[in-house]
Amino acid sequence: MGKVRVRKKNLAIFLTSVVLVGSLGKLTYNRLIKNKDEVKVENENGYDNINPILNFTVDDEDFVILDIGNHHEYGTYFQNMKMKKCNDNDISLGVIISTDAQDEASIYDDVEYVKSVLAKHTVDFPVYLDINTLMEDNTLNTEMKTKIAKDFLEKCASNDIYVGVYGTDTNLCRFKKYCNISSYDAFLVMDQEKIQYDGTYYVVKDLDGNIKATTNLASVILKNGNNTSDGFVQDGSYTVKENDDLVDIALQSGMSVDELLEFNDMRESDIEKGSIIRFPSVVATNNKDGDFLSLSSPLRGCDLSYAQGSNINWDKIDKNFDFIIVRCAQGTVLDSCFENNIKNCNTYGIPVGVYCYNGFHRMNTSSIDEFTLNQEKQADFVLDSLKNKKIDYPVYLDVELLNGTRWKDYYNSEYVSKMLDIWEKKMRDASYVPGLYCNQSGFRFLQSCVDYDLSEKFELWVAGGEQYTAGKQDIDLEKVSSPSVLENNSNISMAQATDSAVNAGAGNKQGHLDVNFSLKDYTKNISDVEDDLFDIKEFRRIPTKGIMYNCGALTIGLLGAKIIQNKGKRKVKK
Repeated sequence: MGKVRVRKKNLAIFLTSVVLVGSLGKLTYNRLIKNKDEVKVENENGYDNINPILNFTVDDEDFVILDIGNHHEYGTYFQNMKMKKCNDNDISLGVIISTDAQDEASIYDDVEYVKSVLAKHTVDFPVYLDINTLMEDNTLNTEMKTKIAKDFLEKCASNDIYVGVYGTDTNLCRFKKYCNISSYDAFLVMDQEKIQYDGTYYVVKDLDGNIKATTNLASVILKNGNNTSDGFVQDGSYTVKENDDLVDIALQSGMSVDELLEFNDMRESDIEKGSIIRFPSVVATNNKDGDFLSLSSPLRGCDLSYAQGSNINWDKIDKNFDFIIVRCAQGTVLDSCFENNIKNCNTYGIPVGVYCYNGFHRMNTSSIDEFTLNQEKQADFVLDSLKNKKIDYPVYLDVELLNGTRWKDYYNSEYVSKMLDIWEKKMRDASYVPGLYCNQSGFRFLQSCVDYDLSEKFELWVAGGEQYTAGKQDIDLEKVSSPSVLENNSNISMAQATDSAVNAGAGNKQGHLDVNFSLKDYTKNISDVEDDLFDIKEFRRIPTKGIMYNCGALTIGLLGAKIIQNKGKRKVKK
């Protein structure tokens, strides 16, 4: 019988195939054995990587959170392939943005990058901002670190993106302590035996590298309708007028001249009359002309402030109310719950407006000049607080008195005229709808102080009605009805029907909540004029790490093939 001759080259290929198949078989076998008696919980186990070609580790019961870099470069190898792999295999996907931003223009470009990713891929876990590099960047002071983080987080939230922060336990503690930001969910990476961070975190990576989630965030995000291009909003814009100064335009946008030009990909010489400049820090509204949809049946809303604190069931609030008015400030002091309330309204997609309790009057200012200066500071403070937030309803000035005091002691016609003029102009110039809140006696007094109908300049919100009890009794939410003040005065568009609603999803110490009814839908503009939407920005990203990796892999592959080929060659005797 003749010998079977086997070429060394073919033998090498065969043995390599056996080893590969054996390894894959072992991985599959081990996985089956490991999971044989294990009851898997949806999206409890997580990974920070996935093989974009072969995958024997992650299944559709797990989740993956990938570092996708920033708008400059990819930051991970094969990121698009990995995201597509997750989508094709119904694996829940989250992403981490590891920004290297040094200014506002860069952080807004990172947000645009996130929007471009969400437009192409299904991301049903949070978008996390990597705060590790931010907190350890020695070139940035605390104020700039805070500004960059807030700009990214708030801008994402205003686009209905479920956004959080990613970092080590140590850096998350620093982030909360020095930047005072803790209202966003965290992906916490343990770097010590016991977790020290006391903020909210649903995803944890332990010291052994295991990633676990305590909540199925995919179901939360699906329920809220987050992370889809349907929730993206238009940036604000400014059309350059003759004799405009670029410095003033930049100040109005909240950015420096250089940052504004960088974000718009423009040079100073490009700016001329009629140029449209994009303001990323201002969320454009569709209600600039005040031509809103009037309703035959009013919408039901509520107003929230520090009084409710954290005693809010947002799922219930979302179900019970069509809109929310959030307290922003008293004078120039920010409401302690404003940031969290706005973030949740934007995240849940609940239309929201804000109000500022007027902090200045004749009793605490020495002259009309001091009063005027403080009114301007108050309005500017509110506008700065609204930066990067999606505001659908009007921005109201809340004018009221302490119990037992008289209107004429606190205001006269000169003070009222000055106060209202400043608020109306500041809000309208910033493209917000100016509103005015007061009780019925306040409405009559303020109207008597000016020579125009208040409804000509303001959207009017008036308190008081048949179910207004000053908190002396409980009224079930479903028994609260629209008050007669809304029906009897066509100039009033919104009324606060009661301050004593219960079973509403939020409440003060007595469990009471203010309930409002609006005869206008401020999210609907019936004007025929429509603004052109800005496209999501496109970036030329150079995946340097990916190129190096691919080149390295290709070199090793060619080298291996060459070795096998050389071994297969017969030596020729000399």
